[in-house]
Amino acid sequence: MEKVRFGIISCAGIAKKRFIPAITGASNALLAAVASRDPEKARQFASDHQIPEAYGSYKTLLNQKDIDAVYIPLPNGLHKEWSIKAIEHGKHVLCEKPLAPTQKDCEELAAAAKANGVTLMEAFMYRFHPLTEFVIRQVHNGELGDIHAIQACFSFVLNDPDNVRFQPDLAGGSVMDVGCYGINCTRTFFNEEPEAVSAVAHYTKPCVDDRMTIYAKFRSGKQAQIICSFSSQAPEGYMISGSKGWIVSSNGFRLGVEHGKIIQEIDGIRSSFEDATNEYTKMIEHFSDCVIHKTAPRYDAIEAGRNMAVICAAMESAEKNGEWVRLK
Repeated sequence: MEKVRFGIISCAGIAKKRFIPAITGASNALLAAVASRDPEKARQFASDHQIPEAYGSYKTLLNQKDIDAVYIPLPNGLHKEWSIKAIEHGKHVLCEKPLAPTQKDCEELAAAAKANGVTLMEAFMYRFHPLTEFVIRQVHNGELGDIHAIQACFSFVLNDPDNVRFQPDLAGGSVMDVGCYGINCTRTFFNEEPEAVSAVAHYTKPCVDDRMTIYAKFRSGKQAQIICSFSSQAPEGYMISGSKGWIVSSNGFRLGVEHGKIIQEIDGIRSSFEDATNEYTKMIEHFSDCVIHKTAPRYDAIEAGRNMAVICAAMESAEKNGEWVRLK
C-alpha cells in the first residue's frame, strides 16, 4: 500500500505523546523526518523516536522533495504562518487546532491549498473516533428525538505561567486551546451554526482567558453551554439532551487514548459503549487517504473557519462582559 511520508514541524509535546504513537499504527502513512530550530534538539528527538531524518530548521524540512506532508503542532499563533509556507512548498498539511486565529485566516489558507493543489486539514482528532461517529449518527438520525441542548466541558489545571498557552502573541487562552472542542462538537452534533453567543471569562493576562463559559443559541431553538478552563478540574466530555433520550460521554474528546465511554439512554433503555481505537491514527489515515486518492477531507479549512467564527464571537462577548454577539 502507498504511504504518505510525513515530517513534523517542531518537537512539541503533543507530537511525542500523541502523533508519533498514532502514525506508527497507521496503514497508509509513515514518519520520515522532524525539524526543530535547534539542530541538536531535532537530532535527539529523532534518535529517541526512531525518526530517519532530523533537520535544524523548519525550512530545510520543507525543502525535502521526499516529504509529502507535514504535521504542524506549533503554538496557535504560528499555525497560519507555517501552514502557508508548507503549502507554498507543495506539502500537504495536517495542522493542530485551531487552524488559524480567525475565520478569514482559515479562508486564506483554504484558498492557498486549492491554488497549490494540496490537502489541508485541521487536526480535530476526536471526530474520527468510531464512537464519535456513532454519536453523530444517533443525533442526526433522530434516535434521541428532537435535540434540545448540549453541555460540553474541557478543563484542566495549567500551573506554568510561562506556558505558550498563556502567551497573547501566540493566540493563547483556554477557549482557543480546549474550548474549541466544545464549540466544535456542538456545531457537529447539532449540524447547525449558532445564531449568537454570550460568554464570561476570567483573565490571567490581557486578552488571555484562563477560563470561560459560553452560551450559544440557535435558530432552531437548540441551546448550548460550553465550559473551558486552565484553572480547574472537571469531567471532560459532553451531554446531549433530546425528547426521547440522552447521550453522555466520559473523556469524550479522547475516547480511545484516554479510555473514554459513551452512555446512552433512549426510551428508558440504557446502554454503554467503549472502544480503544486510537482517534489520532484514524485521523492520520483519513488525511493520508485524501492525499493518496486526491479527495477532499471530511472536514476542510472552510469548516475550521466556521469554528473560529464562533470562538472569536465568544472572545468578543467575554470582553463585553457577556453581551450577546450575533454571528453573520
